[in-house]
Amino acid sequence: MKKLSILLVLVGAAAIFFSSCNKEYAEPTITWTPDGSSQFVNIDDVTTHNKTLAIAFTAEAGIKEITIWKHTYKMLDIESEVFASPTGYAGLTDFSHVLTTDNVLADFGGGVTKIVYEVEITDDSETPQSTTKSYTFMIDEAYAVTINVKDGEGNAITDAKVTFNSVEKTEAPYVFEYIMEGTYAYMVEKAGYTSVNVTDFVMPDKDTTVNVELVMNLSAWSDDVMISLLDGAYYNHIAVPDHENTTIGFKYLTNPTTPSDHAKVVKTTNCTGWVEVTSDTYTTQAELATAYSAGTEIYEAFLGFDYEEAKAFAGKIFIAKFGNDYVLVKYIAGLTCPADHTATTGNKGNVLVFQYKN
Repeated sequence: MKKLSILLVLVGAAAIFFSSCNKEYAEPTITWTPDGSSQFVNIDDVTTHNKTLAIAFTAEAGIKEITIWKHTYKMLDIESEVFASPTGYAGLTDFSHVLTTDNVLADFGGGVTKIVYEVEITDDSETPQSTTKSYTFMIDEAYAVTINVKDGEGNAITDAKVTFNSVEKTEAPYVFEYIMEGTYAYMVEKAGYTSVNVTDFVMPDKDTTVNVELVMNLSAWSDDVMISLLDGAYYNHIAVPDHENTTIGFKYLTNPTTPSDHAKVVKTTNCTGWVEVTSDTYTTQAELATAYSAGTEIYEAFLGFDYEEAKAFAGKIFIAKFGNDYVLVKYIAGLTCPADHTATTGNKGNVLVFQYKN
């Protein structure tokens, strides 16, 4: 009987020991304040970009490890990184931690759809148990638009004013970020060039580049350009020694006896030809090129002038071509003055007066 009693005691002790080694612990828990699991990111509102959470961890078996992950979802890809690994919980069953996310504006571009902060706790039981809880930032997919600006010769223009969706940039690179799919307007402006204004640009679901060519405007009207028939001519007391001008492509040719033919001109050798037009409102080289192609090319012309008095004659308008370049030429005065006009007007001889834009 005594031996049996001892055996029963030993068996009971073994049962107690076995039960202690296999205790079932409650799963770890994660709670935080303020309550919630997600928020929507408004790109233009920085108060929606981040969150601060006061987190409470519990683990009946003791806390073995705490890890906070940051997962970035971009279309079909997920980029994951350890955001934080809190310390100071060794040997504890309860632990507190303040999580403040670190999202920056650059995190929300390039097609990112959401950013998830995943908090994970693992306990110290014989078979470790883990619990996770996530906070999600939901984002409309946004991309970047790059606008490259060049002139007609392919040279980069880095000091234009580029406005996209009401955002203005005045120097390159002209990159506009966090643009969602949709239809937008943009404008490219630079002094001396024709502005480009697009109202129906469709933003695709990817980063994109737009190439814009600015067309240089014609200059303002030049000062008077004068050519004379003979040496010794004057216009408004200014000597006019030149019989041709290669900038506008006009050359004074001859002095017929018929007064109405005193202003015959021919093209200079560097000039391809002229086209006579009725408007002087052209603003670009492209417009001049189009008008020249639509006109009749000529190489000489008779220009009217006032024979008896020194005053401007109702003139003509030409487009002169020089290789691939064009000049808008306005004939503004044709004078032929007898010697007795010299003292009162300062004009003498046959003088033709022009202005130009190029």
